[in-house]
Amino acid sequence: MDTVYLDPLSALPTDLPSNRIFGAICVGMNELYGDGELSSMLEQFRGGSAPFILSSAFPFVYGEDNKTKYHFFPKPIVKPSALEDHEGHYDAAKKYKKVQYLDQVLFNRFINGEINETSLIEGLSSNDVKIIRKIFLTGTDINNDFAIRKQDTPHNILNRLSGSSENFYYTTGLNFKNSGLFFLIKFYDNAYRSKVEASLKFIEDRGFGGNISSGMGQFKLSIVTDSELINEPARDVGSSMTLSLYSPDDFNSFDKKRCWYELMKIRGRCGDGFMKKSIRVFKEGSTFPIRDQKICGKLVDVRENPDVVEYGIAFPARMVEP
Repeated sequence: MDTVYLDPLSALPTDLPSNRIFGAICVGMNELYGDGELSSMLEQFRGGSAPFILSSAFPFVYGEDNKTKYHFFPKPIVKPSALEDHEGHYDAAKKYKKVQYLDQVLFNRFINGEINETSLIEGLSSNDVKIIRKIFLTGTDINNDFAIRKQDTPHNILNRLSGSSENFYYTTGLNFKNSGLFFLIKFYDNAYRSKVEASLKFIEDRGFGGNISSGMGQFKLSIVTDSELINEPARDVGSSMTLSLYSPDDFNSFDKKRCWYELMKIRGRCGDGFMKKSIRVFKEGSTFPIRDQKICGKLVDVRENPDVVEYGIAFPARMVEP
């Protein structure tokens, strides 16, 4: 498994889910290797033999030495604990509900069944764990001098005839201080490793998002190969969570009593302004029974002529079923 780090040099898009990262890789591959190579890769994905899978991007924070990285993963979505389990900890339960990310240590302990929602809420009450910036839960003494905040950038439209300013609009991005983003890639066909890395370097030169002409979306890329940020359970377990957006092949095949998830709607326009078909996918952190197949999910066709797809393949992390 490889870890890809994005050190922001300017404001980045407010989110970088797996489908957006995959789309950027496709753009880079098309520019560098041509439409034939890209089509060949997409056919492999459509045929169920994906050469690689990737996660969405999540935050990391630099330590005081400006070298150590503290990684955050999405809070697992599991069966809600009963109200009586939180007796005496109601304030902590309210705060925990707003948490979006667990630090790497807490995340690994959670998926290994060493802690759960109830124990984390109790840990908040006893100050064994703490919440930073309202959405990050950590049990580590992390450097608090970091920021990930929204930035609205004003723009105006000039009338090309009169030269006067007519309308104002805003683009929104994220500004980072002592922090950045990372995502994971697992290669099943090492022949694609160099091509994906080259495509990411192309995006590094070009920038992420639709406002690169105004200086947004710039970052420094670094890749760590064979990284082991996730410590999955060694024993057989019955559940897994997805670290990417996930569009199941057949949701009816799941045991609904063992699925806990949040739905997200994906919609948007192509570069030529054409509106893509909207789809619904399961958000990062959603949990499901383990599937037998290696590749779970699919590419979803959202436009014809030219063909446009959305990436909906799960990046699973095995976890002890709560």
